[in-house]
Amino acid sequence: MAIVRHFVSSAILTFVMLSSGAAQEPQAPVPAQYSANAIGQSGTVAGKSFGLNVYIDAVSPEGQVDELIEILRQKGQDGLVSALEKSKDVGRIAPTGSVGTTMRVVLINPRPDGGQHIVLATNRPIAFGELYNGTRSRDYPIGILVLNVDGNGKGTGTFAPLCKVKFNKKKELVVEHYGQKPFRVVNVTRQK
Repeated sequence: MAIVRHFVSSAILTFVMLSSGAAQEPQAPVPAQYSANAIGQSGTVAGKSFGLNVYIDAVSPEGQVDELIEILRQKGQDGLVSALEKSKDVGRIAPTGSVGTTMRVVLINPRPDGGQHIVLATNRPIAFGELYNGTRSRDYPIGILVLNVDGNGKGTGTFAPLCKVKFNKKKELVVEHYGQKPFRVVNVTRQK
């Protein structure tokens, strides 16, 4: 499988912007709930789609984001995963009909058009089969969902369920996706 690399992706760019104090309070009330459709763009999931529900219970405090970036810088991805495991759940993403996965980081940044740039990230659960079989996917323990919504809560985004994050030699934050492009997220609609 080919590895798709995205240097300073929109999710990580948001992490960096927010950790540098550029964050503002979210414009819409939290908690919030969004519904959307995710569409596979490559590999075995190309063209396949599923419903996705996004639940935001709280926004991560700015200090936590700074700490997580510093942990990644100092201890690498394993240190980041350990820190995320100890973090409070602030949201959840769930394919329609499933309980889904809790999210450990939720960032909301206002957009100039009155909308919001929303990033949710977590340490993803590693399945027993991945561990037992030693599959390469276990090296991609981070999941990232990015939504761009307008002032009415409608928009698009991307969902990358298997990511590796690190700083490169130029001290740039790098997000590497496992084997395929992220899912394209469409028909995003705020429910509550």
